[in-house]
Amino acid sequence: MSEARATMRARFVAEMGHVGIPLVVGFALCQVWLSLCFFAPQLFPQNASVKVYEISLVVSAVSLLPAFVRPKRFEALLENGRAILGTALCASVGTLMIPFSSGDSMTDMLLQLCAGVLTGLASGWLFVAWYQAFCKAGDLIGFVLGSFANSLFMYLFTTVAYLPDVSPWIMVFVACAAPIASAVLLVRCPVCSSFASEVKLPARHTKEYRSLVVLCCSIFFVSFVDEFMRNFYLEGSDLQFYSGSLNLVLVVVKTVSIIMLVAIIASHGHQMSLAYRFSLLLTMTAVLLMPYVQHWPYFMYGITNFGAFLFKTMISILAFNFCRSYRIAPLLVFSLTRIAFSLDLLLGFVSFKAYQAAAPGASDLLGLLSVAMGLLVVTIYSFVFTDRYGASLFAIADAPDSMQGAFSEKCDRIVQVGRLSKREADVLRLIAKGRSTPRIQEELSISVNTVNSHTSHIYQKLGIHSRQELLDLLESTAPASSE
Repeated sequence: MSEARATMRARFVAEMGHVGIPLVVGFALCQVWLSLCFFAPQLFPQNASVKVYEISLVVSAVSLLPAFVRPKRFEALLENGRAILGTALCASVGTLMIPFSSGDSMTDMLLQLCAGVLTGLASGWLFVAWYQAFCKAGDLIGFVLGSFANSLFMYLFTTVAYLPDVSPWIMVFVACAAPIASAVLLVRCPVCSSFASEVKLPARHTKEYRSLVVLCCSIFFVSFVDEFMRNFYLEGSDLQFYSGSLNLVLVVVKTVSIIMLVAIIASHGHQMSLAYRFSLLLTMTAVLLMPYVQHWPYFMYGITNFGAFLFKTMISILAFNFCRSYRIAPLLVFSLTRIAFSLDLLLGFVSFKAYQAAAPGASDLLGLLSVAMGLLVVTIYSFVFTDRYGASLFAIADAPDSMQGAFSEKCDRIVQVGRLSKREADVLRLIAKGRSTPRIQEELSISVNTVNSHTSHIYQKLGIHSRQELLDLLESTAPASSE
């Protein structure tokens, strides 16, 4: 037992050593910007406009449709430094417009439209650019830590925002600066082009296609429930919740949880079922108790928030490993999930407004909604986390234990055919596992030039020209024992 713990601890430390801190901070700032952007009107009591929020969600979904029309061009666009910085500038300008767009005049409506379009475009493009960067770099732990860092930053920023002597314009400045800082960190990170993937969606009636459909449906419906609950429990007091003592407790709990999740990921996800069962329990508690605990809104939303945090973290792991395992372009997978996320936020917001309008004349409506959303949550959790569809994707995207033997034999066969040297064989095996050039450099303690030189020699000896051809060759190579 002690040896197993020591092994897990060593793997945990090793995985943490590969985390890109600039990526984590930049991704967290991107998420902080979006939250502060949508909640900015709460800093100004006279600004009760929610049209920017609705417009932004629609534009965010529409802005990602080109990913399915011209995927290669769109992928290159989201890796272009100037395009990323320009998108961040749109986010800043759109955010700055929000405090000035509270009226009903033609000028105010025009400002709302412009703010919604600019922030919607940025919330679509910036987030997918970050998802793509993490996935191509193979930094799953950093991806997970970025979501946690967002919770920590939100508590710190909103606590400062509600200090008596702090002007609300300070928070507007932070909200405008966050996307710029996020984009600068993204641009400064080296573009990782070594991850070979297909820039097309899986074919219908395949396991990959069904997994992707289940993944998008789970994001859509559970996030819809979370958005409805946020509006129900907080009703425009989000920033007060994030700056409160209860959220500080949640940050501490999330810290412990994220350490456990990283340890689970490092051990190939074998205990992830415990995390999603706990997430289900929290979400179901918040949903089913809606009709009875309206006098404890912050406490109940705290339960909802923590359950949603666990769920969204696990969904992010699934989407990440889906791309890495099935070699599907991150652009397409995360564009789909981002579209689903934007549309379900819009549906959750609109549904809550419809509930508010209908509730006075229907005393049983809240109870019926509670049961309906509870059934919806149970259904989603039952399908998305089964072995058939997604549980196997919780592990780091290396070959499963049961496949390691065949994988090793195929690599050995290619080494024999190409007459590769020992170091070339080491590089070959890491390339086959999807490792990036910087990651290979770290694991083998050699320079980038040496990695590139070995890779070039491997291609020459095997008569191929790219990583994708190498992966295809590996896939079609029979183990030596089968001859």
